[in-house]
Amino acid sequence: MRTFSFLASTLLLCTILSACSIYRVNVQQGNVVSQKELAQIHKGMDKAEVSAVLGAPLLQNPWNSNEWVYSYSDKPAYGSTTVRNIILHFSQDGSLQSISGDVTALTNK
Repeated sequence: MRTFSFLASTLLLCTILSACSIYRVNVQQGNVVSQKELAQIHKGMDKAEVSAVLGAPLLQNPWNSNEWVYSYSDKPAYGSTTVRNIILHFSQDGSLQSISGDVTALTNK
Protein backbone atom coordinates (compact mmCIF):
# COMPACT_ATOMS: atom_id res chain seq x y z
CA MET A 1 0.00 0.00 0.00
CA ARG A 2 2.84 2.33 0.87
CA THR A 3 4.58 1.66 -2.46
CA PHE A 4 1.36 2.34 -4.36
CA SER A 5 0.81 5.72 -2.67
CA PHE A 6 4.46 6.69 -3.31
CA LEU A 7 4.15 5.70 -6.98
CA ALA A 8 0.83 7.53 -7.36
CA SER A 9 2.16 10.72 -5.75
CA THR A 10 5.30 10.59 -7.90
CA LEU A 11 3.21 10.16 -11.05
CA LEU A 12 0.92 13.03 -10.03
CA LEU A 13 3.91 15.29 -9.30
CA CYS A 14 5.49 14.50 -12.70
CA THR A 15 2.21 15.24 -14.47
CA ILE A 16 1.83 18.59 -12.71
CA LEU A 17 5.43 19.63 -13.38
CA SER A 18 5.25 18.70 -17.06
CA ALA A 19 2.34 21.11 -17.47
CA CYS A 20 4.50 23.97 -16.18
CA SER A 21 6.94 24.03 -19.08
CA ILE A 22 7.43 27.41 -20.74
CA TYR A 23 6.70 27.67 -24.45
CA ARG A 24 8.71 30.29 -26.29
CA VAL A 25 7.98 31.50 -29.79
CA ASN A 26 10.20 32.96 -32.47
CA VAL A 27 9.57 36.69 -32.82
CA GLN A 28 10.15 38.30 -36.20
CA GLN A 29 9.61 42.02 -36.60
CA GLY A 30 10.06 44.53 -39.38
CA ASN A 31 10.56 44.16 -43.11
CA VAL A 32 11.72 40.77 -44.32
CA VAL A 33 13.81 41.46 -47.42
CA SER A 34 14.78 38.34 -49.34
CA GLN A 35 17.63 37.88 -51.76
CA LYS A 36 15.14 37.63 -54.62
CA GLU A 37 13.57 40.98 -53.74
CA LEU A 38 16.93 42.65 -53.27
CA ALA A 39 18.06 41.42 -56.70
CA GLN A 40 15.13 43.26 -58.28
CA ILE A 41 16.27 46.61 -56.86
CA HIS A 42 18.73 48.65 -58.91
CA LYS A 43 19.94 52.22 -59.20
CA GLY A 44 17.64 54.57 -61.04
CA MET A 45 14.35 53.08 -59.78
CA ASP A 46 11.90 55.59 -58.38
CA LYS A 47 10.31 55.38 -54.92
CA ALA A 48 7.06 53.86 -56.21
CA GLU A 49 8.90 51.03 -57.96
CA VAL A 50 11.02 50.28 -54.88
CA SER A 51 7.92 50.35 -52.69
CA ALA A 52 6.18 47.92 -55.06
CA VAL A 53 9.02 45.41 -54.68
CA LEU A 54 10.00 45.81 -51.01
CA GLY A 55 6.87 47.30 -49.50
CA ALA A 56 6.72 50.38 -47.32
CA PRO A 57 9.89 51.11 -45.35
CA LEU A 58 9.85 50.55 -41.61
CA LEU A 59 11.56 53.89 -40.94
CA GLN A 60 11.62 57.16 -42.83
CA ASN A 61 13.81 59.99 -41.63
CA PRO A 62 11.45 62.94 -41.00
CA TRP A 63 14.22 65.42 -41.82
CA ASN A 64 15.47 63.56 -44.89
CA SER A 65 12.67 61.93 -46.91
CA ASN A 66 15.27 60.60 -49.36
CA GLU A 67 16.47 57.90 -46.95
CA TRP A 68 14.46 54.74 -46.35
CA VAL A 69 15.38 52.11 -43.77
CA TYR A 70 14.18 48.52 -43.99
CA SER A 71 14.90 46.94 -40.61
CA TYR A 72 14.33 43.34 -39.56
CA SER A 73 14.91 41.58 -36.25
CA ASP A 74 14.63 37.89 -35.50
CA LYS A 75 14.54 36.67 -31.91
CA PRO A 76 14.57 32.88 -31.83
CA ALA A 77 13.01 31.10 -28.88
CA TYR A 78 16.43 30.17 -27.56
CA GLY A 79 19.35 32.18 -28.87
CA SER A 80 20.51 35.67 -29.67
CA THR A 81 18.65 38.31 -31.62
CA THR A 82 19.67 39.02 -35.20
CA VAL A 83 19.09 42.54 -36.58
CA ARG A 84 19.50 43.53 -40.23
CA ASN A 85 19.17 47.02 -41.68
CA ILE A 86 19.04 47.96 -45.35
CA ILE A 87 19.25 51.67 -46.08
CA LEU A 88 18.18 53.08 -49.44
CA HIS A 89 19.34 56.54 -50.49
CA PHE A 90 17.34 58.45 -53.10
CA SER A 91 18.32 61.55 -55.04
CA GLN A 92 16.31 64.78 -54.95
CA ASP A 93 14.32 63.70 -58.03
CA GLY A 94 13.30 60.45 -56.27
CA SER A 95 15.53 57.93 -58.08
CA LEU A 96 17.50 55.32 -56.14
CA GLN A 97 21.14 56.32 -55.71
CA SER A 98 22.65 53.69 -53.40
CA ILE A 99 21.95 50.76 -51.10
CA SER A 100 23.87 50.34 -47.86
CA GLY A 101 23.60 48.46 -44.58
CA ASP A 102 23.48 44.68 -44.17
CA VAL A 103 23.23 43.95 -47.88
CA THR A 104 26.09 41.42 -47.78
CA ALA A 105 24.31 39.43 -45.07
CA LEU A 106 21.39 38.95 -47.46
CA THR A 107 23.47 38.13 -50.52
CA ASN A 108 25.37 35.42 -48.65
CA LYS A 109 22.20 33.55 -47.67
